[in-house]
Amino acid sequence: MDLSTRLSYLFGTEQYVNLRRQLVLLRETLVNNASREHNKHIICSGSLGEGLAYPSSDDDLMFSQMNCRVVMTYREATRNRDLLMIPSEFSPGYCRLLDVKGSYSDYFCHTIHEMPFVSSTLWKQYFTDEGEHIHGPCLSETVGYMEYDYAYCIPCFTWPDIANGWVIRERSYSWPSCETIHNIILNGCHVVPIGDADSPYADHEWRISFSVAERTLMHSFNHAQFLVYNLLRLTLKRVIGKAFPEVLCSYFLKTTLFFTAENTPKQLWQVHDLESCFKTCLSVLYDYVDHIYCPNYFIPEYNMIKRKINHSNRYQILDIIRTVHRFGVVGIIPLSGESECLDVNLSAATMEDKHDIGFMFSSHLHKVLLEINDFFNNLPHENTACGILNLYKFGNVLECHPTILESELRYIIWNKGISSCCLKLMDQLFTSSEMNKQDYQLYKTLEALLRIGYRGDVTTGKLTMATYLYMVGKTESALYAIRQLLSDYSPFVVDFNRDELKQQAYKDIMCGRGFTMDYKIRHAHAPQYCLYKDFLNAFPSPLKIWTTIMAHFTLAPLAYAYFLETLCHTQHQNQIRLMKSLRCLVNHLDDLREDEDIVYTRMCVGIIRLVQGDSQSACRWLGSVYVRKNTIPQSFYERMSRSALTYMASNW
Repeated sequence: MDLSTRLSYLFGTEQYVNLRRQLVLLRETLVNNASREHNKHIICSGSLGEGLAYPSSDDDLMFSQMNCRVVMTYREATRNRDLLMIPSEFSPGYCRLLDVKGSYSDYFCHTIHEMPFVSSTLWKQYFTDEGEHIHGPCLSETVGYMEYDYAYCIPCFTWPDIANGWVIRERSYSWPSCETIHNIILNGCHVVPIGDADSPYADHEWRISFSVAERTLMHSFNHAQFLVYNLLRLTLKRVIGKAFPEVLCSYFLKTTLFFTAENTPKQLWQVHDLESCFKTCLSVLYDYVDHIYCPNYFIPEYNMIKRKINHSNRYQILDIIRTVHRFGVVGIIPLSGESECLDVNLSAATMEDKHDIGFMFSSHLHKVLLEINDFFNNLPHENTACGILNLYKFGNVLECHPTILESELRYIIWNKGISSCCLKLMDQLFTSSEMNKQDYQLYKTLEALLRIGYRGDVTTGKLTMATYLYMVGKTESALYAIRQLLSDYSPFVVDFNRDELKQQAYKDIMCGRGFTMDYKIRHAHAPQYCLYKDFLNAFPSPLKIWTTIMAHFTLAPLAYAYFLETLCHTQHQNQIRLMKSLRCLVNHLDDLREDEDIVYTRMCVGIIRLVQGDSQSACRWLGSVYVRKNTIPQSFYERMSRSALTYMASNW
């Protein structure tokens, strides 16, 4: 196994890294849309937002206080709680915040030369809750085995003057791009509550933070640069950090990578030449330690290691870097066996399983995924005006992150939360025939959610969309969705997990269609289609009889597709196509092996015959279900003790 492949399985393939980033951005966007009335904007910074998934990493969150802001000039201070940035005369990269409008209480402010400045120390004390302790600019809290860092910061929507040199400086290799620079300037920066320890005004100084800009730059890296950054972090953890803990930090390594990327051609950063890229960054870090000067990427005048490196540890750290440079990656991570750095089992099964979410996400990212699922599951229960507004805002979320619909993340979030959310919304919307303004907003939101499933899941996504279209009377569109499903779906996929011959036949029949194997396998894992009694109104009315009998019953996806197709043709009174679809449904029984699948599919045929008014044929089909009484759930069988046809007819 070559170096790039092994590192990709250690730190994440390019696909996995993008999924992690999009997952964090989606959580961030959903939470901020739902809590905007609280005047607090959440930003995920640090390794989690950059796409890393270390088990030992903490969840770094910045709480941007949107009810206050930092401005550059007196003229811009037009709102209450506006604060004027006064750059520190002692430490570049730090500032003081002048309370221009006098909106902050004496608790927050220190008076210097008769001017009120907001104190960073008092600011942190104000937000500290029980169980939290101050750690630099953050408040740290441990919940279970996970650690969280919260930074209560203040936004500055204007790019600070002290960082203008970063905008205009010459870049020989066009990194970052002009578009990236423009986006970073538009997002501005933040100030976080911590002062320079060498400053006489340390208690009320604030540090200018470019966390959002740094995250944007990290997202612009190619996969080779991402892997090199992980190697640098691993070097710090396993080599330098063991000899000199708390001297260097990952932020210095990130800065090293930024400067190296800016001053080297893009052609250098290739996954097949990671060793050379890694040694190039080590050389830059060596110069920083040698000169005891590591410039901040945005404010080069700010020396970030002036108190970290001294003449007593400088030469020893240089010796370590030289040794790592000489031995290369092999000295950091063994190229055989299992790695000790990430506690990840690199067995062959793990490497082959491209849908191992446990491998793809850390514990913190699992929690992020659960938060997103909870968001969707709780949406239908929010009947207040605020809840309706949050539902409606989700359409804007999709517009802000259109890449969600083009990534594998749609498949994960659909199956984990959005699918049940859609059924709940459909059940609510189809309870009454009248539509008000709130219902119209819910319809628009539901359609946005269904589009994720339609493009992300070949079975339940398309079937749920087809069901919705049938319920709203758009039978032509429903038929189109069903045809899309049937064109992607081979009959050989039925009972895929239980029959190896069908699995091979499916691969053979799909091999000439230009699909990737990942696409084929994902489409092949067809779940059963469940109809729940709790969502009675989310399904076509002919099925409501059976959902009232049982808590839920499952249909093979193809059986439900043919059943729904037949109902659509019934609406159009197209007897030729109706009989063709019904014949497909009947023939599909020969491909089913499980008794439960056969029973429920026969029930569907009987229902179709009953809808057509052919009671004699319906009686035969439902009678065949009655014969298989041992395979029918007990609660259903008790209700079916009478003639099956009589029961259905009386409830029609």
